[in-house]
Formats: sequence, structure tokens, C-alpha cells
Amino acid sequence: MKKIVWTLLLFSLLLGCMNKSEDKLIVGIIKPSLNHLPFDFGLATEFLDRENYIIKKFASGWETNEAIISGKIDVAILPFTYTWLAISNGKKVKIISFFERESDGIIARPEIKTLDQLQGKKIGVLRASTLDIFAELMSEDRKIDLEFVYFRTPMDMAAALKVGEVDALSYYVPSIFKFNSDYNIVHWYGDDHPLHTCCNITATEDAIESKSALISEFIKGLEAATAELNKSPDTAFKAVEEFYKLYPPYSKQSLYNTKFIMGLDEKMKEFELRAFNKMIEKGYAENPVTPENVYFEIK
Repeated sequence: MKKIVWTLLLFSLLLGCMNKSEDKLIVGIIKPSLNHLPFDFGLATEFLDRENYIIKKFASGWETNEAIISGKIDVAILPFTYTWLAISNGKKVKIISFFERESDGIIARPEIKTLDQLQGKKIGVLRASTLDIFAELMSEDRKIDLEFVYFRTPMDMAAALKVGEVDALSYYVPSIFKFNSDYNIVHWYGDDHPLHTCCNITATEDAIESKSALISEFIKGLEAATAELNKSPDTAFKAVEEFYKLYPPYSKQSLYNTKFIMGLDEKMKEFELRAFNKMIEKGYAENPVTPENVYFEIK
């Protein structure tokens, strides 16, 4: 009899946990990145109801991508290249909104002071990420030959630059500002492609179908939080300082090189398609993908 009671109790607990998860949206974010600032701000204000979310934090875009393609999270804020590659490989995910724009650049060792001085030098990137592909596009457009060195985490990249394993990094805000002042930021990708997309909002097809109301509320809340930050720079600076523990100069520099614009505009769809075609050229992807396969507009 005791065994039956314990079995029923365990079943009830599991069912309760399952229902709790089904009633919430599981959101994955890259902890060290600034790309989720409006989400943090929305949760801290009236724009997003914290009770509706389970938040999972990851150390890199690669880890975040692994979580969403395996169905461990419902939505994620991550570099668009991962989602295009996942769809090319038959994974059931969609981009539901553009989000963070620009934010990435190249930081070089002290003796390298201009972009042209990187000719023939080693640059560290995260394989198959926007940091990788943006450096490739810059190299192609500006005819600067680079030797690419691939890493799995941003921490590994930073260590490699400090010990001289690479001459430069394709890196991101705010971490790009955390190097010693002797290091030089020699290029911002936004100079070549103003307001280009970087990190988007991706959702699983299952979540789009089964949690449509939660995802719609999520998008609307992010739009409101983003609009508030965009209209009030002082509020945005204070949010960065509070959520990311950045000193005022870093907060202003970070936001100067980062924009948040949502929606799914056609110009950026074309930009992302060009980036994906570069991924095919590099051998990261084999199966062509069209924008019609990638994007899903939330109503």
C-alpha cells in the first residue's frame, strides 16, 4: 500500500512541475552579452510579468543554441547565424523578431592601431557565430587577408589575445571594453553595415504553436521595454550599470555601439541571407535556406 501511495505522490509532483513549465515561457539568454538588456529591463519594470518566465543563462551563443534546438528552452536571444544553420540542418526553430543591432567589432593588440595593420594577422572568432561571419564579410569587402583562429567560448578568446596567441579578436559589447586600455578597437562592423542585425529572438516551432499567447505577450513586452530605453538614454545607461555592473564610461560606450530595433524588415533579411551564404561557402552548412523558411511573424 505504501508503494502505491509513494508512486501516486511522485506522479503528482511530476505532473505539477510539468504544468508549471507549460504555464511559463522558458527563455535562454547569453549571460555575458548585452543583447538581453531590454528583457532584463522589462522584467524589472511593468513591461514583462516575471511570473510568466523561467530564465536559463548560458555562457555562450553555442550553448544557448544547443539548448533551443534540443527543446530545453522555448525562446532564445542569440546570434542569427546559429538559427539559420539549425534550420539548414532540419531543426524546428524560427526567427520571430530581429532584436539587437550592431554591438560587435575588432579589438587588437597594442602594437596594432589600425584595421589595415591586421593584413595577414591572426584573428580569434567563435566558429559559425556572427563574430566569425562578420569578420569574413569585412575581410572580403575590404580585401584584408586574415588567418582565422577558432574558439568555443569568449573567455578562451580573451585569454588567447592576452598571451599573444592571436593578434586580434572579433568581439562583442560590453566585453570588448574590458581589456586594458593599451588594446585598440580598430573596427566596428556597424561602420560597414549600419544597424545590421546581430542577435535575434528565436523560438521553437513547438512553442510557437503551444505557447502562442505567452510568446505574443513576450514580444509585446519587449517592444514596450525597448521603446522606453530608446526614448530615454539616461534610463538605458542606468539599466546597463545596474544589470551589468558597468562603470558609467563603459555603459555609455556600450550603448553607443549597440541598438535595439525589433520587427522583421526586408533589408536585414537580405543581410542575414548573405551571411548564411558565407556560411555555406565556409562549409558550415550544406543545405541552402531561403528567408521564407527562417522567419515567423508573431501576431
